[in-house]
Amino acid sequence: MAFFFIQMSDTQLGLFASISKRRDSSSTLEGFEYETVRYEKAISAANRLKPAFVVITGDLVQDPHDQAQVDELRRISGMLRDDIPLRLAPGNCDVGITPTPTLLALYRKRFGDDTYSFDHEGVHFVVINSGICFDPSEVPDEWERLLDLLREDLATAQGRGIARTVLFLHHPPFGTDALESDSSAAIPGAQRGPLLELLRSHNVEAVFAGHWHKNASAFDGPMEVVISGPVGYPLGDDPSGIRIVSVYDDRVEHHYYGLDEVPSAVEL
Repeated sequence: MAFFFIQMSDTQLGLFASISKRRDSSSTLEGFEYETVRYEKAISAANRLKPAFVVITGDLVQDPHDQAQVDELRRISGMLRDDIPLRLAPGNCDVGITPTPTLLALYRKRFGDDTYSFDHEGVHFVVINSGICFDPSEVPDEWERLLDLLREDLATAQGRGIARTVLFLHHPPFGTDALESDSSAAIPGAQRGPLLELLRSHNVEAVFAGHWHKNASAFDGPMEVVISGPVGYPLGDDPSGIRIVSVYDDRVEHHYYGLDEVPSAVEL
């Protein structure tokens, strides 16, 4: 068995204009042309490479109340080949830094389930809403529901004989180690602990996240946490890009490519 998928993250249409205004109050920059060009290039690369699926790990748009941003996201997403499934995970810009019932309902109406799973060639993939993990103070029932869904889902997959699981979410559970101090960069310890306990007990192989707008990775035992740079506006030295993840019988390999460095084909 060998296949590959593409992780994209932080398409975040409208971020560049928003940052420009924060940096310069006289800026008249509007819209999302910056992100449009890059997301179209990322979709074009996916169409050429033909992965098993594409997953976007959150921050789809900058402002969930801006319908024009959502419409542009849908327009470009619709350019993906019909035979390549597109999987979405919500980010803090999609459901709020502190999610509310209203924003969760809006996301689900637009994009469907925010916590779900699927299988491909004997590997179980799980998508969760890390906004609920980051700050469930306004939606405590949603946090308990997420844990219950994840616990049942992982147990069911194991019961079906699936030994390998990969998780997708927006906020990484941690950036350096599982005992790091709380910050805006990762899921806080109060929620990180129960989440990691579930992932460890079900031998989750890898976690793919975004949120940082730059690349990083860390380990919890054998489980790797991979943080990917953005399709949209970078906040570090890494360019806008995509991550190609190759899945083999005995391992997962991955590499991040700037949008102008994506190979013409993927060798497995």
